[in-house]
Amino acid sequence: MIGKQRMLSSRQITLLILGLGIGGSVLTLPSLAADVFGPSGWLLVFVLGLFYTGGGWFAARLAAKFPEETIIEYSPRLLGKWLGFLFNVVFILYLFLVIPVNVRILQEVVNISLLPRAPAWFVSGSYLLVLIYGATRPVDQLAQVNELLIEIALVIGLSVSLGSLQHFKPLHLMPLFSWDQIKLDKIETLVGVTFSFGSIPVVSMVVPYIRRPQEVTKATVKATLIITGVYTFLTLSVLGVFGYKETIDLSWVGLELAKSVNVQAVILQRLDLVLIVTWISALFTTGLIASFLVASGLAQLLRVRKGSALLWGLVPVIYYLSTLLKNYFVWSQTSFYIALLSLVITFFFYPLLYLLSLWKGKRHV
Repeated sequence: MIGKQRMLSSRQITLLILGLGIGGSVLTLPSLAADVFGPSGWLLVFVLGLFYTGGGWFAARLAAKFPEETIIEYSPRLLGKWLGFLFNVVFILYLFLVIPVNVRILQEVVNISLLPRAPAWFVSGSYLLVLIYGATRPVDQLAQVNELLIEIALVIGLSVSLGSLQHFKPLHLMPLFSWDQIKLDKIETLVGVTFSFGSIPVVSMVVPYIRRPQEVTKATVKATLIITGVYTFLTLSVLGVFGYKETIDLSWVGLELAKSVNVQAVILQRLDLVLIVTWISALFTTGLIASFLVASGLAQLLRVRKGSALLWGLVPVIYYLSTLLKNYFVWSQTSFYIALLSLVITFFFYPLLYLLSLWKGKRHV
């Protein structure tokens, strides 16, 4: 990796992790958490976030040991040729499956709230083409676009959560921890909650572009803590406003939260529309970053110079997969399987690869 290619700051790495992690989950996460942990759902989100912060530390420390390479390049040396290849396929598959779910969520949001008469194929197709075009741009341009959009989304989203506190009722959060209301048997829902924290792989693919690779651990831990804080505060706000029983029954709880906020200014009377437009940008950053990582990963796996042609070739596949996700319940089920892949990568492969790197480092391999 030549010096001039190191163009990203540690702050941009933090925002790239935020860009992949903060997206459609904002609209549904509180409902999933409430379904499993009742009024203590916010505590579940917080604890999961801390676990993923630990996973992010392993991922960042591993990436820092190979500052000139991505995980696609060094994993075969640590795991062996064939097991490393299999891991790379799973790693890329995880990122790839995020894209059709992202496309389907955006199409659902647009058709329900903004353009109810627009054909689904037009919304999905046009969004997908813009997404893939953006993903084929240089990484510094992608980082700059993400930097702008995700900061706007965070400011608006947190403003909505703060505004909703006017209806906040502490009694809705009681009892704080009751075994009668905790449903650990809902394993699919519990695993689905972790889908919101699956942005750690970013650091494994972009470390060769960082100006100061030694700062990657700090940037990653900072990003995962911010994601944990944002999702915990959002879930706490929703549960405090609606109560856990009503929260479970709400499909697009983030939008309902925005509707509950009373703003006197005429231009902001439909705060839910402001949130929708803003959060479309957050959905875009998620799809954009996932698409870029897939293109980069495939190029390295197949040893081709550019992955843009491969990504364009996958457009029909992505579109077809998005059409199979016919409604909220179907793509929620799909998110469960994606979250499973995220769990395996974060809590099994990252620690394993890190320990292998330490062991083989001692042997000077």
